[in-house]
Amino acid sequence: MSHFQTKNTQTEPANPTTTGRVYAGQTQDERRQLRRQQFLEAGLEVFGTDGFRHATVRSICRQAQLTDRYFYSEFGNLEGLLREVYNLCMDGIYQRLMLVFKDSSSRSDMAALVDEALLTFFSVMEDSRVARVCMMELEGVSEETNAHYLGYIRRFALLLINLSRSVHPHWRITDEEGEMLGIALVGAMRQITTRWLQENYATSRDSVVLSGKRIVMGLVLQLQSESSPG
Repeated sequence: MSHFQTKNTQTEPANPTTTGRVYAGQTQDERRQLRRQQFLEAGLEVFGTDGFRHATVRSICRQAQLTDRYFYSEFGNLEGLLREVYNLCMDGIYQRLMLVFKDSSSRSDMAALVDEALLTFFSVMEDSRVARVCMMELEGVSEETNAHYLGYIRRFALLLINLSRSVHPHWRITDEEGEMLGIALVGAMRQITTRWLQENYATSRDSVVLSGKRIVMGLVLQLQSESSPG
């Protein structure tokens, strides 16, 4: 599933009272996990290619090569699957960024850190299916899905501003302002990615990374100047 794979369940011999009978070498839970992975992969392909609004349960099941009874029992409806595919993609991005930001408090070169983080992010966005699902498909689907989407935006915004504060603890910004600045940065990267996707990646990745870096570092330099004595 591109950059993001669900975990295959590899366990010790199953306890029949908790996981069901073993069939073809797999327990009931293992078969369910495999079906779930097939649906997630199908969702990424269909939502990321045709779009959520053109998807049907039939097209998802055809792509997954599974029947609709398994789909409904696992996800309930297309919107439920969309959110799960989105979660999988966004959580994968988050984990990749956390690896970049690990021990960031000991790194004084903010520009190099920003460059590495943006390169990681935009490398993932080069998969057009992931970019479409993460940047375009959730907004406006429903109030519940909008709230879900905005929750992830806030999560990434707080990650960015907390990282910045760990590198520059002297910055004079309130928690409220920090959250808004983080959301603004996330929004800027979203707009760059959306344009990149819509132009079919005509702009080079280096140029996209540099554009994002200029935006981030512009804010960094502004906050540094405000916090400098005198």
